[in-house]
Amino acid sequence: MHYSFFSRIRDILLLCGLFFLVKMAFERTSSFIVAHKKSFVHELDRSFMDNIYAAQRQVHFLEQHHLHNDAVAVALSDIKNRLAAIEELYKTNSPGVMLLGPIGSAAIVAKEEKLQRKLLELGHDLNKIVHAINNKDDVFQPAETIDIALANNKILLQKITA
Repeated sequence: MHYSFFSRIRDILLLCGLFFLVKMAFERTSSFIVAHKKSFVHELDRSFMDNIYAAQRQVHFLEQHHLHNDAVAVALSDIKNRLAAIEELYKTNSPGVMLLGPIGSAAIVAKEEKLQRKLLELGHDLNKIVHAINNKDDVFQPAETIDIALANNKILLQKITA
């Protein structure tokens, strides 16, 4: 059988596409396993993990790209430590997970709601720091959700870099 030049190119491109898809599937599976290493009993909420990572990126951005005084550096260090603690608590199993039924499920939900409140408070603390850096004249208003707080921080951080 004789292949034309274009058939060979097509086959090579399809093979590259297949390798790319296999690589992506492997990366997603390995990141899922790493994230669930200590929590195989219940599935972690990916959006909550993304919020934690977004807050960590914002803190890292402030640490790297802004000249600040010692008070801001201490506050950022505190926020960074609290973020790490929230992430670790979220990834580890809840003590109530060993109880089957509604009591165990309620313990897991209560733990997750507590961590969500802590992350929202942390987002407010970060927003206060960014407001202070921007020398905003308007009054700081706490956000109602974690997503809104992180979006507000992102907008203010973009103003800092502009």
